[in-house]
Amino acid sequence: MDLSLLGSNEGLNRLKRIPSPFRLGKNFIRYNWLQPPGQPPPLPRAMCIYVTYRCNLRCKMCGIWKQSGPESRARELSIQEFDQVLSDGLFSHLEYININGGEPNLRPDLPEFVELFIRKFPRLSMITMNSNGLPTSRALSHARQISALCRRADIRFSLSISLHDLGKAHDKIVGVRNAYLQVEETLRGLKGIQREAKFYLGINCVLTPLNLYRGEEMRRWAERERIPVNFTLGEVRERFYNTGVSGDILISGEGQKELIKFFKSLAGKKSPGNHHALRYRELACLLEGRGPRQLSCHYAMAGVILGSDGSLYYCKDSRSLGDCLNKRAFSLYYSPENLRYRREELIPKKCLTCPPNTFNRIELEKDILKYLLFLIRN
Repeated sequence: MDLSLLGSNEGLNRLKRIPSPFRLGKNFIRYNWLQPPGQPPPLPRAMCIYVTYRCNLRCKMCGIWKQSGPESRARELSIQEFDQVLSDGLFSHLEYININGGEPNLRPDLPEFVELFIRKFPRLSMITMNSNGLPTSRALSHARQISALCRRADIRFSLSISLHDLGKAHDKIVGVRNAYLQVEETLRGLKGIQREAKFYLGINCVLTPLNLYRGEEMRRWAERERIPVNFTLGEVRERFYNTGVSGDILISGEGQKELIKFFKSLAGKKSPGNHHALRYRELACLLEGRGPRQLSCHYAMAGVILGSDGSLYYCKDSRSLGDCLNKRAFSLYYSPENLRYRREELIPKKCLTCPPNTFNRIELEKDILKYLLFLIRN
């Protein structure tokens, strides 16, 4: 390490990205031995917040855009209502927040959300956001404002832009003409902002039957553009209004063999800085039917989801636990009925087959030994 950096903001930020051995060891012990999966979870450290379910794309593998009418906007909490909900003690230990949608940039008050998070959560160390990158002007404006807010608060900011194919093939998947050209423009602008703001910029590509054989080309494109790409599997969920289009989401038959081959090739590119290689190996193993999921899930360990209408969830597969505007979030999260559902339905029936689409800091803390063994084995 260059010791001359230690006195600079860049050096301090670089050090912050490296978890201390003490904290890593403490949480490794906590999550592997002191916190059994079936027991009531601790206060969440991570939250995914859907600030809106409105969307400006019409993706074939997602129906969330069907909530984009006036009724959806009426059910959407205001920034003041979110402030009220997030004042509950359930959220007092939050360290990581993921801003999601719909398309978050459709909310003109998006930077106000970040100001709210920074003000309310003193433990906050990272904010991530998922976006389709449209409209370009607002996406760039919000990225500039949010990255500046995070930089001043010494909080890391990570932005992931959805891109599922190249050129008109992407337009066909998302159902909007010239969407790819707009995403290209957004990415060029974000790279310019990134040079000053130093936030993380990545691509998220959802693999479905619509783009299955384009994965390797997407990987090479991302390598040329010097933008990391994260491959995930399409998900069928009732509240995403896509159960009727599962044929455009789930990969089967010969396609599944191709998918397994692709994930194994990604797993072969392992290195100390590429922890997703282990996640890709896990995805290949699940698709091959080689037993239940082995990697951890931060939702099962220390996570929560808050919907744009105030509904609370244990995870993306969870039923609604209730409305936080009508009842305290803490009471909903720890109600005997919901804990029984979590213990008897969610964990034993959903978690074991749920594909890992993330491998974040909390998950790495629990699985650090698995990751080190993965690195040293052939």
